Amino acid sequence: MKHTPILLEESVKSLISNTNGLYLDCTFGRGGHTKKILEKLSSEGQLISFDLDDAAMEVAKNIDHKNFKFIKTNFSQIDDYVEDDSLSGVLIDCGVSSPQLDEPERGFSFQTKGPLDMRFNQKQKLTCKDIIENFSEKQIATILWKYGEEKESRRIAKLIVKKREQNAIENTLILAEIIKTAKTIKTKKHPATKSFQALRIAVNSEFENLKTCLDRIKDKLTKSGKLVIISFHSLEDRIAKQTFKPKINFHEKNLPLIHEDVSDKFKISKIIYPSQEEISMNPRARSARMRIIEKL
Repeated sequence: MKHTPILLEESVKSLISNTNGLYLDCTFGRGGHTKKILEKLSSEGQLISFDLDDAAMEVAKNIDHKNFKFIKTNFSQIDDYVEDDSLSGVLIDCGVSSPQLDEPERGFSFQTKGPLDMRFNQKQKLTCKDIIENFSEKQIATILWKYGEEKESRRIAKLIVKKREQNAIENTLILAEIIKTAKTIKTKKHPATKSFQALRIAVNSEFENLKTCLDRIKDKLTKSGKLVIISFHSLEDRIAKQTFKPKINFHEKNLPLIHEDVSDKFKISKIIYPSQEEISMNPRARSARMRIIEKL
């Protein structure tokens, strides 16, 4: 399936205020946002894009632009490549690209048979298989609850451990069926949706890396620089809000707030959602939400 970037026009329009500036696309994916950003920049504007995925790197090789640079790295390593006070804007798309979801051998999908992999970085050691085979019932339940907000995390973890003692859980379809069997709460979504999300996040340390990246972006943005972040569930959005909301310190109780007590001043927009038209054309957009965070 062709990957269609979600909120493409809205995100790039919100991102670029200085066409001569330096921009960072933290999540290249299949290059949709990167290409659109390059279209909007002047001959002086520059763009750096990050991604860990080998397939993303191959796509990036086909972008012939003198002011574009692709770096194969995790966005948590931003300090290694970007100077403080240098970025006019940063884009983060927390979603998994459609080609990754649709390639059975990557193990992201509960709808096609594939290995229990789920790694963004194919050189990384930890896989979903390691978690399913070796983690304790309590550890698995914690992952499902913490990263997927799965209400039946304990039931699912208990059945996974029971089933793996009987036979090896060899692929994504077997795992999805176990999860479906354990679930008692019926919803419109596939029963394995939240669990697969949680396992993917755990395998790739997604929240830890996102928090590290966001903390470092504070110093990388110029004054009036913007972060545009597209997230796909409340957990990611919460991390962004908590990272950039004003931190107020009172030296003594009931004393009035003074100017120096507010650190890292950022303006956080309300959530922007995809249009109904976009959702009808791309159902994966239905859970997307976008925030714009501006450094004041």
